[in-house]
Amino acid sequence: MAPDFKLPTNIVAVEASVTEAARAILSIARATLSEQGIHFPTAILHTLEGLFPILVPFKTDEQKRGLVDYVKTQALERHAYAVSMVTCAHIVDSRTGKEKEAVVVGTTVQGGQPYIVLQYFSRDGNGVVTAFEEVLDGDDAAMPGQMLIYPDWDEEVRH
Repeated sequence: MAPDFKLPTNIVAVEASVTEAARAILSIARATLSEQGIHFPTAILHTLEGLFPILVPFKTDEQKRGLVDYVKTQALERHAYAVSMVTCAHIVDSRTGKEKEAVVVGTTVQGGQPYIVLQYFSRDGNGVVTAFEEVLDGDDAAMPGQMLIYPDWDEEVRH
């Protein structure tokens, strides 16, 4: 028996849904960062059943590759239409040489363009998060080296 819901066929509707989810994910990441002082890298699969988080704590490139492969496999098995990656980044301003920290949500969308949302934050002398700047998204948030996970959605179609 077929489910009684309709999958959005319009990529604009999917991208709007992903944009809304990425902003909600950023809000949760910001709360976690404020409370814990840290946010472990986390992949979040966007599926029709909901959002599925997967912690991606790595110390080496080999661990990172293994975890990314695991996330890609899970994305295909759970029929995810998007994958968000939440990370904390140290960003160096090339003009001033000053480093800033940001919480970043980078999302890849099946059949669509990646969407990035970020928010810079400050810490006091004890390392406690004290303030967040405005939320940046889209082209304003794009940055080289952002961790994005691209499942091989074309392979899923062939099976």
